[in-house]
Amino acid sequence: MPVERVLKQHGHILANADALEALVSGPWPAQVDGLGFRRWMFTRDLMLHFAKMEGQVYGPLMDDVGGDAAGTASRASAETAAVVADFREHVTRWHGLPSEAQWSTYARSIRWLLNRIRERIEAEAIEIVPLLSRLPTNDDGACPGKPDHRYVADAWEIRELIFAGSGFVAENDADRDEPEAA
Repeated sequence: MPVERVLKQHGHILANADALEALVSGPWPAQVDGLGFRRWMFTRDLMLHFAKMEGQVYGPLMDDVGGDAAGTASRASAETAAVVADFREHVTRWHGLPSEAQWSTYARSIRWLLNRIRERIEAEAIEIVPLLSRLPTNDDGACPGKPDHRYVADAWEIRELIFAGSGFVAENDADRDEPEAA
């Protein structure tokens, strides 16, 4: 995958993360038009990026390049899988607009998750981008390989969670224990 494309995807993901963080930094909104759609767009972009990195970068670095690059790619792949698991857990817990009473807990949860995502993106930029020149490319400069369908499937499952229920209504989970702050 060309360096420019990876960095452009990073910029887009980080801009969306900043927008989500700005949203939760304010007081509880009684309604947020398009929140489900915004969450889906962020999910789609993030998961598609991770799918491409896994299938077109990490896999080929591990299989074709070997050496230190393979170890770096293997660690990046494992770290990406951990971030995706945290993302899925967050969306499972918070798939509707949280109530006013839940807002501060939700805000802490999303800030923690966004920091995890930022750390993963920064690590890709520092550890993986310099290795992209070692990958075989086709005539278009793209790395051969297909996106990892595991993350594509995760994206669609998360989409179902985001839009679950009638009219994107938050679940009433006042009886559930609140997660500890990160």
